[in-house]
Amino acid sequence: MSDTAPLNPFVEKTYQDTYELLVSIRDYISGPMEQEAEKLEAPDQLRLTRELSSMTRDLTDAMAWLMMQKAIEAGELSQEDADAEPAGNLVKNAGETDELEDAEGLARLPITARSLIDRSRRICAMVRQLSTDQD
Repeated sequence: MSDTAPLNPFVEKTYQDTYELLVSIRDYISGPMEQEAEKLEAPDQLRLTRELSSMTRDLTDAMAWLMMQKAIEAGELSQEDADAEPAGNLVKNAGETDELEDAEGLARLPITARSLIDRSRRICAMVRQLSTDQD
């Protein structure tokens, strides 16, 4: 367990940030998203839906990894059992998009959505880094 002890504050803070972001995404989808999406062209509406789906998938993978780290730290799961579990897609999904197209497409999305996307990308990058440091 000594290998995971230095991660504890980072894991807990990232876990809380991830949870809060998932709640914010839920609130956005069930609230202002529909009105904001109506103002977009069809391709950008599709992009908004795709981005929200990708964020949800990535944050779910991040949350699963963070929960596993918390279980290891709490002694509820051994590192060997955790290593036997599939790692998820978080690392595989890194850097999937073309940066120029990504920037241009994101610029057309509502500011609220762009803020959620930015927060999601930062959290997922942090979790990828934590998981890489753990290996």
